[in-house]
Amino acid sequence: MLKCIAFDFDGTLADSVDFCLQVFGRVFQKYMGDKAPDQEAIYQNFGMNEPGVIRFFMGEENHGAENDFYKLHRELHPEYCPAPFAGIIELLDFLKSRGVRLGIITGRSETTCNISLDFLKLKDYFDFFYYGDFACNDKAGQIQNLIEESGIAKNEFAYVGDAVSDVVACQKAGVECFVAAWAKSARIAELEKLNPGLVFRTVESMQNAIKENL
Repeated sequence: MLKCIAFDFDGTLADSVDFCLQVFGRVFQKYMGDKAPDQEAIYQNFGMNEPGVIRFFMGEENHGAENDFYKLHRELHPEYCPAPFAGIIELLDFLKSRGVRLGIITGRSETTCNISLDFLKLKDYFDFFYYGDFACNDKAGQIQNLIEESGIAKNEFAYVGDAVSDVVACQKAGVECFVAAWAKSARIAELEKLNPGLVFRTVESMQNAIKENL
C-alpha cells in the first residue's frame, strides 16, 4: 500500500521543459554568443541543477549568469509556464485526502523550484523537498535517503517522473515509478520499453492506477 509519493517537477507537475530551455537559451546567448549550446545539448544535462548546467557549458562558476537565470525564470513564468498541467491539482488533492505523504525530488535548484512552486501555488501540498546538485543527477540516492529517513518500506513508496533517467533511478533504488507521459517532451516509446504498463498519457489514468495501490 502506498503511503508516500514523490514527484519530479519539470514535465510532470507543469509543462516547464520548454520554459527552462527558453531561459537557458537566453542566458547562454547573452554570455556565449555563437558558442551557445543548442537545446538538445542543454536538455541532456538537465540532471544537474541550473548552476551546474551553466558551469558545465561555461567552464566555470558565473554568478552573473546564474542571477540572470533566476531573474528571467521569475519574469517569464507567466508567459511560458502559467499553470500546472490539467488534473494535477485534482490528483494532489485526492492524494492528500487519502493521507498520502507527498514530496518533491527534482534536479532543479532550491531557488528555481521554490519560484515555480510559489508561482503555481503548489508548495503547500508537499511535505519534503530534495533538490538537484550542481555536479550530478543522483535521484536514486535521494530516493534511498528519503526511505531511510522516513522509515517507510520500499513497497510503500512511488516516484512520479517523466524522463528515462527517472525510471532508471527508480529501478536502481528498487522502487516503483509511475511515468508522467502527458508533456509534449515525453519520449513515450523509450519510456514504454523501459517501464511497460506504468506509462500514463493522462493525469486521470495515473490517478486511477494509484488509487488501486492505496
